[in-house]
Amino acid sequence: MYDLRARMSRALFFLVFIAIFLTLSIVTWRQLVRIHPRARRWIHAVTILCSLFWPFLPLLNAKTAFARAIRATLGPPWFGWITFALLYTIFLFVTLLAWAPFHRRIRFHDFARWPSRIVLTLTIIGTVVGVYQALVPLRVEHVPVQIANLPPELEGARLALLGDLHVGLYTRPSRLEKIFRTTASLQPKAVLILGDMVDDDPYFVPKLLRGIDTLPPSLPVFAVLGNHEMYGGPREVIAGLQGSRVKLLVNEGAPLGKLWLTGVSDYAGRDQGLAPNFAAALQKKPADAIPIVMSHQPKAFDDARRLGLPLTVCAHTHGGQCGFRPLRWSVAGIFLPYHMGLYERGASQLYVNTGTGYWLLPFRLGMTPEITLIELRRYSR
Repeated sequence: MYDLRARMSRALFFLVFIAIFLTLSIVTWRQLVRIHPRARRWIHAVTILCSLFWPFLPLLNAKTAFARAIRATLGPPWFGWITFALLYTIFLFVTLLAWAPFHRRIRFHDFARWPSRIVLTLTIIGTVVGVYQALVPLRVEHVPVQIANLPPELEGARLALLGDLHVGLYTRPSRLEKIFRTTASLQPKAVLILGDMVDDDPYFVPKLLRGIDTLPPSLPVFAVLGNHEMYGGPREVIAGLQGSRVKLLVNEGAPLGKLWLTGVSDYAGRDQGLAPNFAAALQKKPADAIPIVMSHQPKAFDDARRLGLPLTVCAHTHGGQCGFRPLRWSVAGIFLPYHMGLYERGASQLYVNTGTGYWLLPFRLGMTPEITLIELRRYSR
């Protein structure tokens, strides 16, 4: 009965999503043609190109070669278009309010023409910059983290965090090699991959492993599942990583010297019998080991705080793939209390990696791909 309710809930969400964004797409297309009639051919062409994925939406998570090609090829322009349609609809509403006092002197479409040109120009420039920042730069964040009563032998220990690699059809092997080569150059004690390793489909696990082979054989690699592994087939991902150099922690822990890496499953795994279980992950922890929670989603921090665990590391947010790091602002921060960087709440700390890859759309404006180097330091409370 629970499974049936969950399926019905997902189906309802799917239908509501289609209704909302299809409506926004139609509104955006019609208003663009009216505001910019001379560019209607370009508008028609772009709208059609970016809407080709709508009929294939049910194939979003299908595990066939055709579905993978369609999703990777038509999915990004479709997602970019519906995002633009949402923002442009907001622009239209604000412009409508500004036009209201002048409605007797000028038509709305004439009034909106120059503001719309500015918005479209900024959108084009932002898209070019965002695509470049998603595909080319690689940012290394050096983050010192103080932990009470850290054993002396762990002073200065380094942990490299990667998250949200989303390895898929168009992920370049050279890009993966650059990510892991840069990670190795930081000389960490271990590499922690914080979920969303592949882009839904377990088919891409071998491609991920080929990239990881760039790391020195002596460098240990640990990982946890993310929500996209849960969507695409967590059991197949688990099977695909068995026997590899990646130690996948699914509600289990692993020693790393005097550290205890506490790997909890993702919250999206509740329907598949893979819900997070802190008790299981901590069960074999030696009394003198320092626990570090590895989780994909920042919501694990609330559970870690209740248990008094000193440090949680996670990813998931991507920083909304749009933001301004100097002010610690990101689109994700509009919706999530923990979206980027280091947080301290009482005796517990959380670090949120903003993602080393991207989801579906190769766009990261102001949120360049991140490798995090955590350096442990000792102090007494």
